[in-house]
Amino acid sequence: MTEELRDVLVRSCRKSVEVSWNILVIMIPISLGVTLLQYAGILEHLAWALSPVMRVMSLPGEASLALIAGALINIYAGIAVMGTLGLDAWSINIIAVMMLICHNLLVESAVQSRTGVSGLTMTVFRIAAALAMGIGLSLLLPEDLKGAGAGITAAIATSKGTLAEVVLLWFNQTSALTVKVILIIAGINLAIDVMRFFKAFDPAITLLKPFAYINGLPGKASFMWMTGIFFGLAYGAGVLIAEARAGHVDKDSMVRLNLSLGISHSLIEDTALFVAIGASLFWVLVPRMVAAAVMVWVYALATSVIRQRRQG
Repeated sequence: MTEELRDVLVRSCRKSVEVSWNILVIMIPISLGVTLLQYAGILEHLAWALSPVMRVMSLPGEASLALIAGALINIYAGIAVMGTLGLDAWSINIIAVMMLICHNLLVESAVQSRTGVSGLTMTVFRIAAALAMGIGLSLLLPEDLKGAGAGITAAIATSKGTLAEVVLLWFNQTSALTVKVILIIAGINLAIDVMRFFKAFDPAITLLKPFAYINGLPGKASFMWMTGIFFGLAYGAGVLIAEARAGHVDKDSMVRLNLSLGISHSLIEDTALFVAIGASLFWVLVPRMVAAAVMVWVYALATSVIRQRRQG
């Protein structure tokens, strides 16, 4: 191992530790706080307030419980709630798409804010996008999905134990998640730094540029985009934060990237979770990919028009 490569590996490890810390100091306290709110039953009161919105999408009022759990905690919590509702295929697909867009908002939006975009803006955007997709799917889904496949069983059961048991369960799950986050961030950063050292980064970016362009993104953001597509915002945040701080991607490109990933990220793992409980692969995957590309192109067109008017 050359001295130059050794230095690259050392710097990569230090960067991974710093980025992991920035993510975990956000994720862990928020996760505990929301878990306590769920235990206290406060989330149920929030669900009652959202029942009228659910009716617009032909969903039962209780569906808001799953969406709230997913939005404030994570997809696993949302699926746990879904398993208690006896949903049909129609409802499963709509809730799945909405939750895939609008989940883990407190953590992921806070992480996105570390890349130079407004966390509040991204939160509002993802909520609006989820609602729009929910309404759109309620108009597009085949009617024969209503009443089909009712009574799914959740992979994760909601906890009804004492406060101590709930906190212990949270600690065990969070500890495992923390290790997973650190390993993924370190692995991604290490791969990128080693690719740069061996000058393999540019060829990889060249291969990804056509796919990035279709989604309205510049080629320089393609690796970050693919990272979000495969690993999601929480796990891919290490790359997003590191790249943003390094200045490899300008602010406009970072906004486009966050808009795209806000709608369509972690396409493999998260999508597979919902397919496993009865969702259609087509309906939970394709609409999000199309919506993400359309959203970025609309943003690009709008900013171009605004820029021309200001110059004129």
